[in-house]
Formats: sequence, C-alpha cells, structure tokens
Amino acid sequence: MNEFCRKADDDVIYWKRMQQLAVLQEPASVSSIAFSPNKPYNVASTSSVRLSLYDTIVCEPINMFSRFKRAVCGVKFRRDGELLAVGGEEGKARIFDLTQSSGIRKAPLRSINASQATIRCVEFSPCGRMLYTMASDGRVKHWDISDTGAAAVCDYAAHQDEIRTSAVSTLNHNLMLTGGYDHKVKLWDSRCLRDGPSVEMDAGFPVENAIFLNSEHLVATAAGPLVKVWDVTVGGRLLMSLQQHNKSVMSLCLGAVGDILLTGGLDRKVNVIRVLDFSLLHSMPMASPVLALAMSPDDQTMAVGMGHLLAIHRRAPESKGIVSAQTVDKRAMIRTAAPKVQMQEAGKSKESVEIKAKSSDMHRLSKVDTLLRGYQHAAAIRKMFHSYFFHSRKEEVVAWLLVILRRGAIHRAIAGQENNVLCNMLKFIHAQLFRGNHFDVLNRVVDAFFEVYGNEELDSKVAKLALSLKTAVARELVVQKQWIYLF
Repeated sequence: MNEFCRKADDDVIYWKRMQQLAVLQEPASVSSIAFSPNKPYNVASTSSVRLSLYDTIVCEPINMFSRFKRAVCGVKFRRDGELLAVGGEEGKARIFDLTQSSGIRKAPLRSINASQATIRCVEFSPCGRMLYTMASDGRVKHWDISDTGAAAVCDYAAHQDEIRTSAVSTLNHNLMLTGGYDHKVKLWDSRCLRDGPSVEMDAGFPVENAIFLNSEHLVATAAGPLVKVWDVTVGGRLLMSLQQHNKSVMSLCLGAVGDILLTGGLDRKVNVIRVLDFSLLHSMPMASPVLALAMSPDDQTMAVGMGHLLAIHRRAPESKGIVSAQTVDKRAMIRTAAPKVQMQEAGKSKESVEIKAKSSDMHRLSKVDTLLRGYQHAAAIRKMFHSYFFHSRKEEVVAWLLVILRRGAIHRAIAGQENNVLCNMLKFIHAQLFRGNHFDVLNRVVDAFFEVYGNEELDSKVAKLALSLKTAVARELVVQKQWIYLF
C-alpha cells in the first residue's frame, strides 16, 4: 500500500511539471489536433479554412495550408508520419505528402469527393493503404489510397445522426470505433459489415469522443459531462461512469504508455486520470473551454485547442532539488567525498603559497532575464505579474516588455494567461500608461491585449479592469484634445 501511495505521489509530481510553453492565435475555433508519430513530433491543427503544421520545439509554424473554400476538420497522421489527411465542410477528404525534400507541397496529393455532407473524421488503416471517412450524414466509406477511381471500396450507414468521432484498433486491423450525435457508440468489424455493428453502446448523451484504451478491450467515451468506460469483450457492458467535469467533455487522449487518460471539457479543465483505478491524479486549469486535446508520442508535449487559441505545453525537466517519494533511506542522499590527498616530501618544511589573483565577481541574471534568454515569453509574463513585486520594479518591467515587443512575441506571451496575471498586468498598465517614458511601450501592450482577448469571454474582474483602462484612455484623449485647442 505504501509503495502504491509513493507511486501516486510521483505521478502527481510528473504531471505538475507540465507547463505552458506558448499560445498560438488561430483564425477561428480549433476543431482538431494531431501529433506526428515521428520526431520532432510536430503538431497539426485545423481552424476554419486553415490547416497548420507547427514545430513544437520552437513553437513556430512550419507550413500553413489555406487553399480551402470551406472549413476543414478531423486532421490525422498516418502511422509512418509521411501522409496527413483532413476532412472538411466541402465533403472532401484531402491527403498531403509530408516527405517532399524541397518543401511540403501546398496542393494535396489526393482529393477524394467522399460525401455531399461534412466529413467530420478521417482515419488511416493500420496498414496505411486505406482511408476511412465519416460524414455528418451518418455514413462511413472506405477508400483505397492508391486507386485514383471515384468509387469507394465500402459504403454503409453507421449512425442515424452526425458522426463526431472515430478510432481504429492497432491490435486488430479489422476493428473500428465510431460515435455520433445519436448517443450511440458502435464497434465495427470490416469482415462482417453486412451484419451491422459487432457491439453497440448507448452513451445517453451526444457523443463527442471515443477511444480505445491501452489493452483495447476497454473503450472510453465522452458524452455530456460524463466519461464512461465500456468492456467490448462482453457485449459493451458499462464498467464505470466518471463525472469529474462540470460541463461537456469534448476530447479524450491517452498518454504515451497508455496508463493515463487525459480529458478536456468546456469547464476549462484538463483532467489526468490513472487508468489502473480511474482515479483523478491532477487537474490543469485552462484559459478557455477545451475543444481539442492531444499528447505527443514521447509524453513530453501536450497541445490544447481552446477557442481561437492553440496552447502548447511542455514537461519541465525534473528539478535536482526534488527528492522522489520512492526514496526510503534518506541517508543515502547525503553526498560524501573522499579526503583530499596531500603529498609532501619527507623532512621538508611545509610551504605556503599566497594567492594574489582577485576572484571575479559573478553577475547572476534575474529569473525574468533567464526566462527571456531562453525565449520563454509566456513564463516571463507570469513571473512579472504573478506577484506584487512589479510595484517596486516598474522600470525593469517596462524594459522586459520592450524586449518581448521587439521580438514580436507579445501576442503569444499574454494569450492564455491566468486571471490573476491579467489583473495585475492591467493594474500595472493603468498606473504607468500615461507616464511619458512608458507610454510607447505600454500602449503597444494594450493594443496586443485587446487584439488577443477582444472576442474572448473574460473573467468579471479582468473585464472590469479592461473597461476601466479603456475609460481612462478615452478620458486622456479628451484632455489631450483640449490642450491642443488651447495652444
């Protein structure tokens, strides 16, 4: 029992090390996210008429595909990472080749007219030769990627309402999972499609997401505020119903090993659940409702789609000062060293050497300077305004903000921050904005704030401070105009 508790403590510490690295602005709500299975584990996201591919190391876009007439959704990588598929409201499934040596082509490798309705989900078969499309009219179609013909290999009605999610088994290549707004989750066997679904489960709410758990005899579904676990080996029996969200759960994903289930919902939380006993290990608050969620294959990077924002979280390296909960004998942690070896010629008097060289003074950077040196702009903003030390370091705060502005990273730095950070930042700007030597810098920060949060639903305290700042700026403009008329 003690060993289990120590393991639980280590798991909590492991997930608490997940920190927000960057927040990227998207043109509309993020509809889907997927990680590449190959290093460096780039992340793809869909938002409105744009498909974006980002480097998760530097958090910069690698390529953006925007040659779409209508919104795209349901992005998926093939298992080898060489192909990328996406659906959309045009009823087409497009496949992009990511292996071009001279750069990724903007034009799709294949474009399949799959349906007259919206293609919500696409899936590659485990062998990589087939593509499955799930449409909002409830139909599922199988396509041979190598065949340039317009006919589907297989076409069947899977649901009576819109299909919202799908998953393909990696252990049994014939099994596929679908879930829709008809409250149903169905397991299909491609060898006997005429007989209907092999297993059918009623989730009780419109199904937003469904995935296979690690052993694949269990299935997790997200429907309404509930996450339900089903055993498909005994006809889809309900094993457990988890209600750890206050609003609808929109996305599910597994950790790299498969022993952790991540859930994201409209209540602005990402919950970390241990699959062994389905206990809640950790809960991460987010800036906006979570619409999409994905975890990298190395378990070090997490991507979260929140409205118009794509947040990239990276696991911080383990601190040397943190002692693992598994350590039992603390005496083993005490560092010991062998005695210094001293050699002296026999019979000779001891010589002393006077040290005349002056030791150089070491200049230590502040925490914010260290973060800026590592281009961790969002973390620097949190450090500046998380506490009240900015009241006594006004000049330094303005200088740090100027550095972020010159790097063109102010929008990503302030996006997705916690409410107390935003409140402190607005208070600081309100107090320092109209000082002559601070106005140019803080005015640009104010513009960036309203560009990022202008269309977002803000906390009441943040909204009140933003309105107060807007009123103060308007009042100052009136005063300046009066001065102009006087002179």
